[in-house]
Amino acid sequence: MRYPEPPEEEDDPLVAVPVGGGVAPEETPARVDHRPPAPDDEFSGFYRTYFTRLTTYLLYQGAPVHLAAELAQETMIKAYRRWAEIRFHRSWAYKVAYQAYIRHAVRVEEEPVGEVPEPTAVLSRLGEAEAWVQEREIVRVLSALPARQRQVLGLTLDGWTPADIGELLGVDGATVRANLLKARRAAARYLDARGEG
Repeated sequence: MRYPEPPEEEDDPLVAVPVGGGVAPEETPARVDHRPPAPDDEFSGFYRTYFTRLTTYLLYQGAPVHLAAELAQETMIKAYRRWAEIRFHRSWAYKVAYQAYIRHAVRVEEEPVGEVPEPTAVLSRLGEAEAWVQEREIVRVLSALPARQRQVLGLTLDGWTPADIGELLGVDGATVRANLLKARRAAARYLDARGEG
């Protein structure tokens, strides 16, 4: 008896294999996966806590609303599928979402502009995103900062400590604090200039 080989693509849907090591029914494509998906309670709590925050972080980095929500959703799907492999779920999600945004930004710079995508179903109204950000002005302030300062200030606004940020970004705490200080000074100058105009 020959057992089916699992497909190489990681994003294929998982199919349950009968208990006892049998094969999946012929009408269902077989996929053997030795790790369970995320426990529903655990993942649901993570999703409820971090989906909005992750989307907001991507907005802070300059992503449009529809793209931020889409990338956050894709990150959550990957987190669910790899839950047992991931050691630090929050750090993993932020890193994966940010890297996806950077890949998208690089790809967009290389491609001609096409049609503007429709708002995502994840965010049914643009007003919801504005409520997350609290004040739209903060996105303008962050967009005026260099990338590293934008990352550090965006994570700080989300409640990350300098030590956590340093671990996520692979830099020491002093570097994080220096970038945070520069970001705060630049943001203060920006806001002062807007107040004078």
